[in-house]
Amino acid sequence: MGSADHNAPMTPRASWATLLALTLNILLVALPVAYAANLQRQLGLSVYDAQLLVTVLSIALARGFLQIHIEGEKGPLLRGLMLFCAALTLGVGFYVGLFYPEISMDAPFMPPWLIALSGVLFGALMLSLRRSVGMGILVVVLLFLGYGLFGHLLPGELRSRPSSAAELVTYLAIDANGMLGTALKVGVVIVIPYLLFGQLLARCGAADFFNDIALAGMGRFRGGPAKVAVAASGLFGSISGSAVGNVVGTGVVTIPMMKRAGFSGTYAGAVEAVASTGGQLVPPVMGAAAFIMADFIGVDYAVVMLAALPSAALYYLAIFINVDLNAGKAGVTAIPHEDLPSALGTLREGWHFLLPFAVLFYGLFELNMRPERAAIWAIVTLFAVSLAFGYKGRRIALRESWSVLGEAGIAASGLVIVCAAAGLIIGVLNISGLAFNLTLHIINASGGSVFLLALITALISIVLGMGMPTVGVYVLLATLVAPALVEVGVPVVAAHLFVLYFGLLSMVTPPVALAAFAGANIAQSSPWDTSLAAMKLAWPAYIVPFLFIFAPSLILEGDWLHILWALGSAILGILMVTAAMVGFLHRRVSGLWRGLLGLGGLLALLPAGLFPSAIWTDVAGVAIFALVYASLLRGAEPRRPLSHATGQTEK
Repeated sequence: MGSADHNAPMTPRASWATLLALTLNILLVALPVAYAANLQRQLGLSVYDAQLLVTVLSIALARGFLQIHIEGEKGPLLRGLMLFCAALTLGVGFYVGLFYPEISMDAPFMPPWLIALSGVLFGALMLSLRRSVGMGILVVVLLFLGYGLFGHLLPGELRSRPSSAAELVTYLAIDANGMLGTALKVGVVIVIPYLLFGQLLARCGAADFFNDIALAGMGRFRGGPAKVAVAASGLFGSISGSAVGNVVGTGVVTIPMMKRAGFSGTYAGAVEAVASTGGQLVPPVMGAAAFIMADFIGVDYAVVMLAALPSAALYYLAIFINVDLNAGKAGVTAIPHEDLPSALGTLREGWHFLLPFAVLFYGLFELNMRPERAAIWAIVTLFAVSLAFGYKGRRIALRESWSVLGEAGIAASGLVIVCAAAGLIIGVLNISGLAFNLTLHIINASGGSVFLLALITALISIVLGMGMPTVGVYVLLATLVAPALVEVGVPVVAAHLFVLYFGLLSMVTPPVALAAFAGANIAQSSPWDTSLAAMKLAWPAYIVPFLFIFAPSLILEGDWLHILWALGSAILGILMVTAAMVGFLHRRVSGLWRGLLGLGGLLALLPAGLFPSAIWTDVAGVAIFALVYASLLRGAEPRRPLSHATGQTEK
C-alpha cells in the first residue's frame, strides 16, 4: 500500500483525496504521539483509552478505503462506494470516540442504534483485513468468529456459551476486551511512537550510519558480507516489526553483496531471512512484542527485555558461527580493506545518532519511564540532533517532518488493523470460554509431561504463526497456548518467550516460510530450497526455547555463576553442533570428528539443572571439544584436497 500512496496520480479529481489521505496518515501518528506525551492532561482534558483507540482505528480503516478510491482501478462505482465507506467509518468512529463513556453504559442493553454502530466498525475491519494484512489472518479471524457463533452446537468440552450475532458484534466492537482491547492499546499507544522513531532514523541518515558501522566492524572478517547482513538485519528488524518487510528492505543490498562474495543464492537468501526474523527477538523493541508481553503478563518492560537478551544473543551468535564456518569452508574472504568505511570516521560523522538511544535506555532503566514516554524523548532528541548535525552531507529539514509523519502513518495503518484483528480473536476467546478449554485439552494431551507439553505447544505455535505478523502471532499464542505452560509450572516470562520464538520461526519454516520466500525472490533462488536452508541455519532457535524452559538461568533467573555457566555451555554446544553440520572447524572436518563434535555439542547443550549430576554432560562436552580441536590442530585428520572447495556453501 505504501507505494501506491507515493505514486497516486495528482489529477484535479484525485488531488483532494490524496491530500485527505495524507492528513489521515499524519493524524494516525500524531494522535497517539500526543497521547503518549500526555498532552491531553496538559490541556486539562480527560480522555479514556478507548476513545483514542476507536478514533485511531477508524482513521486507519477509512484511510484504507480512501486509498482504493484514489487508485481507481475498479471503476467509478467501486470508487464511489469506497469513498462512502471511508466517510461512514470515519463518522461512526469519531462519534463513538466522542461519546464513548455514555455508549459504554448503554452497551449491556444492546439498543438497535448501538448494534448498527458496532456493525459499521466491525464490518469495516473485516473488509480491510485481507488487503491490509493478508489472507492468513482473515482466515484465522473467520474461524474464531464461526466458533463464537456456532460453538454452542459442538459436542463435549469444546461447546461454548451461545451468543447471538448482535451480541457478538456489539461485544467485539465496543467492549474493552474486543477490538478496543489490550492488543490495540499497546499497538497505538506504545508501538506507533516507536514506528515514528524508526521512520525518523531512516529519513535522517541513521540507517546509513548503522550500515557503515556494521561494515566497518564485520567486513574485515572472513565471510564479512554475510556478517554485515546479519548485523544490519538484526538492528533494523527490531524496530521494523516485520520480518518480511525487513528482508525486502535490507535484503536488496545484503543478498547481492553476499552472492558477489561467493555465497550461493540459496544460502544468501536464507541468511537474510533468518537474521531478519531474529530481529523481532532483539531488545529494546522486539518488533513491538516486548511491550505487549509486558502488558499481558503484568511485569515491567525491563524484565521482558532482560529476559530476552541472552536468547537473542545466542540466536545471532549461532548465525555468526554458521556464517563464519561456511565462509571458511567455501573460501569466502573478507571485504577488501579499501572498500570498508573507517570506523573512527563513521563515528566522527554520526556519533550523534547514538544520543537518542542513550536517552531511550536512560529513560527506561534509570528513570523507569513508560516505554512510550521514553520513545517520545528519544524522538525529540533524534529530531534535534538531526537538525543540528548531518551525515555525509545529508541533513533533515524541518519541512520534512510532515512527510516523516505521513510515512509513519502508512506503516502504522497495517499495525493498527492487525492489532484490532487480534482483539477480535481475544474477544471470541473471552466470550466463548475457548481459552480455558483449550488450555485444559493441551495439558491433558501431554499426559503430565512438561517436555511433551512444550513440544505440542511449539508445534501449535508454528502452525498458528504461519503467515501472520509479529504482533498478531504473539497475541494469539499468548492467549491460546502460553497459559498451558504456565499452568504446569513454567515461569511466566519463559512461557511467553517460548511461544513467541516458535510463532516467529514459522517465518522460516516450510511450507509458509514468508521471510525465506522473500529472500529467495531477491536471491533468485528456489523458495523451497531457501526455506530449508533457513531452517537448517536457524536450528539453534528450535532448541534454545526448550533450554530456557528447563534452565531459567538462560533468561537471567538465578545466581550469576549458574547464568554464566548456562550461557557458556550453550555457546559451546551451538559451536560444536554447527561445526558438525557444516563440516568445518579450523579446517575441514569429516567422519569420526564430525560425529564426535555433534555428540559433544548435544551433551553441552543439555542444561546443568535438567537432572541430578547433569553438569557432567557439560564437562563431557568440553572434554570432547578439547580432544577434537587438539587433534585438528595436530593434523590428525588428513586435509581435503583444495579442488573440493567449490566456492559454494553446503546446502
